[in-house]
Amino acid sequence: RHAASVSPRASFRLVMGDIGAEFAAFKSDMQKKDQALDAFYLLVCGTFVFFMQCGFALLEAGTVRSKNTKNILLKNLLDACLGAIIWWAWGMGVAYGDSASEDGNVFIGTAVGGSGAFLAAGWGTPKGGFDGSDGYTISLWFFQYVFAAAAATIVSGAVAERAQLVAYLIYTSVITGFIYPVVVHWVWCNNGFLSGGFTADKSKTILGGCLDFAGSGVVHMTGGVAALCGAFVIKPRIGRFDENGNAVPMPGQST
Repeated sequence: RHAASVSPRASFRLVMGDIGAEFAAFKSDMQKKDQALDAFYLLVCGTFVFFMQCGFALLEAGTVRSKNTKNILLKNLLDACLGAIIWWAWGMGVAYGDSASEDGNVFIGTAVGGSGAFLAAGWGTPKGGFDGSDGYTISLWFFQYVFAAAAATIVSGAVAERAQLVAYLIYTSVITGFIYPVVVHWVWCNNGFLSGGFTADKSKTILGGCLDFAGSGVVHMTGGVAALCGAFVIKPRIGRFDENGNAVPMPGQST
C-alpha cells in the first residue's frame, strides 16, 4: 500500500538521487586516484631526469684525462647532493613560493604569509598552499630538484680540468639557489612575468609571456649561458694551445 502511494515521479527522483550520490562518491575517489597517479608519474619522470647525472658523469669522466677522473666525478656527485639541500632550503621557494597568489612577486618567489616552500614550511597544510597528504607536493619538489641539478651540472663539462673544487661548489650554490630558480619563477610559476602558460593574469606578463614546456630555455639555455660565461672567464686548459695559437690534441682517457 505504501509503495503504491509513491508517485512515479517521486520514485524517479529517489533513484536519480541515489545515482547522483554514487557518482559524486565515484568522482571524489577518482580525483584522489588521479592525484596519486600524478605523484607517481612525477616520481618516475624525475628518476629518469636524475639519471642524466649518471650520463654527465660517464661522458665527462671519459672526456677528461685520467688524472682528473676522480675530480670530475666528485663534482658531479656534489652537484646532486648540495643541490638537494639548497633546493629544499630556499630554491623551491624562490621558484614557486608565491605561486597563484594575487599579490605575488613577478620577478622572484616569496614566502606569502611566512609559509610555502622555504624550508618546507607550510607543507602538508592546505593553508600553506602545499597539501602533502597525497604525496604530490614532495613528488613535485623532487621533479623540480632534478632539473635544477641538471642545469647546474651542464657547466661542469665546460670548466672541466680548470676549476678548483671550492670554486666549483660556490658556483653550484649560486646557480642552484639564486640563478636557476629565479628563471623558473619567470617562466614556470603562476606569477612570473614571462610565464605565458601559467600566469593567469596576463597583465603581469610581458607581451603575453612565453611557452617552455620541456625546459629548453629554463634548464638548458640557463645552464648553457652559465657554462659559456664560466669557460670565457676561466680560459682554456694550460697547454691546450701552442705559442702560435694552434690547438694541441688532448684526447680523453676513454672516449
